[in-house]
Amino acid sequence: MDAEELEELKRKRLAEMQQAQAMEVQKKYLLKNLVEPAAYERLMNVRLANPELYDQLVAVLAQLYKAGRVNGKITEAQVLQLLARLKGEAREPTITVSRKK
Repeated sequence: MDAEELEELKRKRLAEMQQAQAMEVQKKYLLKNLVEPAAYERLMNVRLANPELYDQLVAVLAQLYKAGRVNGKITEAQVLQLLARLKGEAREPTITVSRKK
């Protein structure tokens, strides 16, 4: 690989990173204006724990907003309902303890 190809790869990677950062800023701005503070905190926790679920949830919230189906700010309870729907039938893991007799 010569220097020109390396520089081109660096420029592409930098552009991708800047675009991803801009998208994240737009998401956070939308969420700050669309949800209550407690719901925003919940969303940030989901973002840390499960980034894919966070992206799905933000997409759903954006669709609801664009469709005009959002009246006022979204509460934490509503966010929890959306999370439950997105998780679908994914069950919580259960722990069973079996003791020797």
